[in-house]
Amino acid sequence: MLHGGKRSFSVMTYAALLIGFFLLFVAVQLYDDASSLLRSPQQKKDGYEYLVINKKITNAMMGNNAASYFSPEEIEQLGKQSSVSKIAPVTSNQFGITANTLGQLAFSTQLFFESVPEEMLDVVPEKWSWHLGDQSVPVVLSADYLNLYNFGFALSQGLPQLSEESIKVIPFNVTIYDKQHEENFVATVAGFTQRYSSVLVPAEFMHYANDHFGTEKEAATSRIILQTKEAGNPELVRYLADNGYATQNDKLKTSKLKTIVNVVVGTCGIMGLLVLTLSVMIVMLYLKLLIVRSSDKLQLLSILGYTPSVLKKQFTNRIIRALLFLIFLSVLLTAIAQFMIATQLKTYGIELSSWLSLTTVFSALLSCLLISWLLNRNINKVITEVLVQRM
Repeated sequence: MLHGGKRSFSVMTYAALLIGFFLLFVAVQLYDDASSLLRSPQQKKDGYEYLVINKKITNAMMGNNAASYFSPEEIEQLGKQSSVSKIAPVTSNQFGITANTLGQLAFSTQLFFESVPEEMLDVVPEKWSWHLGDQSVPVVLSADYLNLYNFGFALSQGLPQLSEESIKVIPFNVTIYDKQHEENFVATVAGFTQRYSSVLVPAEFMHYANDHFGTEKEAATSRIILQTKEAGNPELVRYLADNGYATQNDKLKTSKLKTIVNVVVGTCGIMGLLVLTLSVMIVMLYLKLLIVRSSDKLQLLSILGYTPSVLKKQFTNRIIRALLFLIFLSVLLTAIAQFMIATQLKTYGIELSSWLSLTTVFSALLSCLLISWLLNRNINKVITEVLVQRM
């Protein structure tokens, strides 16, 4: 009724809107995909990462074990770093340990134990406790150690490989001792950790054994666990390097890769927002021009009894329907792209969901509501101004 001249936007305007929506939704989806793929297996559900810090051993430190220990001041400074949420010491045994078992897998070896606070574990077994008088000690073993046995030692010696389930039912004898006396226990593997390259025992057992068999009067800390939201924080990485501290390089590399991916995906999202913003501005300018050109008709219709809300619908209904269609089409194209990416990655052994994330769907709904609100608000304002000026 009111549309005169051009009855629709140019193809370029529609194409720009489609590209803007598509780039925005793809950026959101890629961010979710990258977050899931790059999430460290050592990372807890609460989003923290855990770095085990120790001092780099140099030639000058050789023969001086005390130089590898952290002083209270160094521990305090580590805890003050802005990217560090919490720190905890790794408690090591101060006594001798031997372990042995019989049968086809018979072995006898010197061993070491460590303990960490339970909240710092990535896997907490059901029976992860020890009480005075217990002869059985649960052990959490590094998954890397099992892999070294299965694909290194076992294959070279003709021994059977072991699954995680099978090794859990094989107990082994443990003797802890000092120069004067010893005590025997039976250890069982209760779980496997991806976070620590160590043999972990409950803190209660470690405290008991160090108190009764420890050779050191005062416990010294040679390794520290850092709980952090961002393992690759540049300030933290620089601080560790400047102070001669070492940690797991793979975690730092993964965090750096996350940063690079976030920058690339963020750039894509910003481009989408810019294109989308410019397109929406063009839409609003076109509608404003159309309303101004139709001011005489608006005045006449107003005199005939048409309310401003009815007049507004004449301009918004068709445009909003077109925008809804473009958003739907953009979501559909994003879903197709996600399916193709997931299918391609699967051929490389990388599992990725073929479905759109809830964040992407929410972004589409939010875009729809926001743009509809902006158009309604802008058109209502312009129509009101035109009617007031003509009165």
